[in-house]
Amino acid sequence: MPEEPFDDRTMPLPADPWRTQHGPAPTVHLGGPTAYLGDPDRTTHLAGPGATSPAPHPDGSEPTIRTQAELRFGPGVPVTPVAAPAWPETAPARRRPWGRRLVSLVSGLLTLALVVVVGFYVWQRLSPIAVESVTVAVPKPAGTRCDVTVDVVATVRTNGKAGVIRYQWFRSDAAPGGILTERVGRGQRTATLTLRWTFAGVGTATETATVNIIEPSPVQAGTKVAYRCRRG
Repeated sequence: MPEEPFDDRTMPLPADPWRTQHGPAPTVHLGGPTAYLGDPDRTTHLAGPGATSPAPHPDGSEPTIRTQAELRFGPGVPVTPVAAPAWPETAPARRRPWGRRLVSLVSGLLTLALVVVVGFYVWQRLSPIAVESVTVAVPKPAGTRCDVTVDVVATVRTNGKAGVIRYQWFRSDAAPGGILTERVGRGQRTATLTLRWTFAGVGTATETATVNIIEPSPVQAGTKVAYRCRRG
């Protein structure tokens, strides 16, 4: 039986299956940049499409396969920072033409004037009557006439609003008179209240007549009334 030829070439050591688990991970090259997996002494290149696998190295190390891109994995590998998004550019404010700005200004002024007019009209319509002043006088005094009736006139000035004036007369020779009313129309700024006072007999007397405004606000005003009758 012939003897088999003896091959005295040194066989490479078998790969340790636990080396990648207990030791640093190898580096994988995916074509281009290198992807490190923990062990800088061990590199594996994976070829891209159409690439051929190179022959193993004479020293028994693993072949290198390259691809189109390089990926890096493992601790200590710098990470490429993500680019921050660009801030959106603010569009410049558009300025309205002078014509439109002028029209807007005039429109605003007209609206304001209309609001003022309407407000004044409503205030005129809704505001109540008010007494501004009261004066009392005797237009035709009795003089030296006997048995005479004189008119005592109270002039009431108002704010021109419509309403009712409630009043009464006080005479110095009698009890207070009853409460009377005088209606005033819109725009009427003067109201006349008259007291007819009759004197009789011979002699001289000086009396006082006072008008007492009750509504819209309490106001009083008076005057002297003289009587002189000489017979004989």
